[in-house]
Amino acid sequence: MGYRWYCRVAAVVFLAFTVYPTVVKLIEHRLAHDWTHGVLHLGSAMIAGYAGWLARSDTPAVLFTWFIAALYTPLGVVGWFIDGLLLTSALAIPLGPVDNVFHLAVGMSALAVGMAGTRRSALFVLAGGKREGASRE
Repeated sequence: MGYRWYCRVAAVVFLAFTVYPTVVKLIEHRLAHDWTHGVLHLGSAMIAGYAGWLARSDTPAVLFTWFIAALYTPLGVVGWFIDGLLLTSALAIPLGPVDNVFHLAVGMSALAVGMAGTRRSALFVLAGGKREGASRE
């Protein structure tokens, strides 16, 4: 199913987008300014991994995909107009151009998967609950 596939890809992407910036920021001594962002992406990778590979049903994958679509797509848009979130606190999450492109990419791809899944579900219901090619007995 598309939702599980999305979650598997998202797990790898979130993990890569956590590890690489963390290493770079450690080298540049900037991790203290953006650690929350890395923790959020690592948490997203872990949830996506669970939903994509370990969950017993598709429900966690569906929920995760729609959550990412609903949160990251607007964040990717808003990020172009603000410098970040909680910037005056220890939990600062700065948002730069690379972050905005990343947020838009994962959010829009989740939205596409979600919309495709919704369309398939609607067609399934309209077809009387029968899968294509299934015989009516």
